[in-house]
Amino acid sequence: MLKRVHLFIASFFILLNSYLALAFSANIVGQRSVVGSKSALAMSSTAATPNSEQKTHLYVPSQRDEYYQGNVAQYLLDLHDEGATFNFCGGMMFQLVLSEKLQMHLKSVASDSSNDGKQKQPVIHPASQSLMARTPEYKKSSYADNIVSFHGRELRKIPTANGGMGFVLQLSYADPSGTLEDVSSSSAAGKGADAAWNGTPVDPQGWSKEEIATYDGWRSDQFRQWRKCSMYEDEGYSTFGNEFGNEAFGLNHRFFLHLDNQNRMWLSAEDGCEGTPADGTSLMKKLGGMLFGR
Repeated sequence: MLKRVHLFIASFFILLNSYLALAFSANIVGQRSVVGSKSALAMSSTAATPNSEQKTHLYVPSQRDEYYQGNVAQYLLDLHDEGATFNFCGGMMFQLVLSEKLQMHLKSVASDSSNDGKQKQPVIHPASQSLMARTPEYKKSSYADNIVSFHGRELRKIPTANGGMGFVLQLSYADPSGTLEDVSSSSAAGKGADAAWNGTPVDPQGWSKEEIATYDGWRSDQFRQWRKCSMYEDEGYSTFGNEFGNEAFGLNHRFFLHLDNQNRMWLSAEDGCEGTPADGTSLMKKLGGMLFGR
């Protein structure tokens, strides 16, 4: 993600000039609507319309804490249901989308008030652990437990995505029975890994065996394997095109949650690129929407 920030900034100024010229010459008001695809993404876009009630507890830390009382699972579900966007890299708006299997898991956790249920709640790390490499027992591996870390993908070129930029941040369910092993010649692990995870694909919308075996999210994006729709479907994600469109492409990452010194929650990729929940009504959203006619 980090390598693309400079290109994004340059694109912003180009869009800004175009936006101002159009605004003054044509007195543009409102936005054109886009017919969404028959995908889970379109169904989770309830927060996209300008007239929808703004739920500030999703974005204001003090209201978030009072509303959820530590139920992080429910918080993630509500962000997904509202089609909420995360502000990455100072203006790149990614819509949060949870896989169906991860939603089922989080719903079970959110409704379980027992001690066992509380132990399964996703962890929001303190501000002192703002990088995955600073979290306890960190290993370069494909390990995820749906508590401390998650499997996910950054997906791009999705016209129906909230935020107006075509970006989606997808989280999926990881095999809870998977464990870490020492790296050996017989174990499947990505370049530079210091541990191998023996979990298997258990989520139809989640990581494939190929994504698990070759994951190297601690490396620069330019050295990593990006996947197009055809590759996702060949590896077993048969509904990818229906959900995100045949032009969509992406890259898998591990993600974790942490706070900052202002008590904001951040969803952070292993490479350090991260985003915080934002309502997506900024000028950046309006400019980005011009790319997709939104």
